[in-house]
Amino acid sequence: MRVRTTAIAGLAALALTAASVPALNLLVYSPARAVASYLGDIAAGDAEGARARLLTGTIENAAALTDDALAGAPSLPERVDVTRSETEGRRAVVTAEYDLAGSTRSQEFELTRDDGTWGLYHRWLIDVGELPRLELEIDGASAVRLNSADIEVDREGLPVLFPVEYNVGFAQEYFRSSVESVTALEPGEELSTRLAPQPTEQLREEAEELVHAHLDECVEAKTLLPTGCTFGYDSDNEILGDVSWEMVSYPAVRLRSERNRLVVAPASGVAQIKGRYRDIVTATESDFDETVRFTFTAAVNVEDGGPSIVPLTPGLASGTQAVR
Repeated sequence: MRVRTTAIAGLAALALTAASVPALNLLVYSPARAVASYLGDIAAGDAEGARARLLTGTIENAAALTDDALAGAPSLPERVDVTRSETEGRRAVVTAEYDLAGSTRSQEFELTRDDGTWGLYHRWLIDVGELPRLELEIDGASAVRLNSADIEVDREGLPVLFPVEYNVGFAQEYFRSSVESVTALEPGEELSTRLAPQPTEQLREEAEELVHAHLDECVEAKTLLPTGCTFGYDSDNEILGDVSWEMVSYPAVRLRSERNRLVVAPASGVAQIKGRYRDIVTATESDFDETVRFTFTAAVNVEDGGPSIVPLTPGLASGTQAVR
């Protein structure tokens, strides 16, 4: 009797399940619910949950498809409302409205039904083909900050989730950029942003140390025209013996971009030279003590993990002529 009762209960359960499948497919496992759930996952910062609802091509680099890449986003979809849903066989089209970046948007999603769960319940996937791709034009950085994610730069571009507003920038030891905003809205969308590097205060300080070291070496010279230096002293008289130099005022070091390179902006400095000369007309010997004002500029290079400078001929900061 107990076996028969169990069998009857099992049949009843199957009958109830079979009867409930159409209703569940209509209400719970519907295309409209799939779109609403996807947008809900994006809004909640659940990248893995959102990706599970997508049908995409092969993704070579998923570095930007993470929770961190959604965390800290300037804007994520809010107030989602599915306004239309049409199904034809294994295909469906759903229209949803949502707020993003201060605007209300209407977007159409195409979906495909897979084989379902246990062959009963439908599973609808948003058919995106290709995700939006973010192309980055960057000099001076190997990694960027995408919202809250630190990501290595990929010259082929980064697939990103949508609809999401992203902040992109970088801040490294010697260079930083301003933060740029870009919004990914549609599958297959090609996005691009250019991050222009700006020197950091640390780079300026290290460049200043290099400038001071260079000028300190210059004033060790015993001649009127120190080799490789941007200042000297011109005299028509005969110089007797060695001269001595002293740096009175170092030029202020300010970095700026110029013709796709970084330079120390031209700035004034003051040196002092002392020595003894013989007048070429009267043959009188005298001491001299003169102030020499000069302009200093240099190209700044960052290679092998550190900066270096190449002094340029004064007045030719926009050219390529280095001091010899």
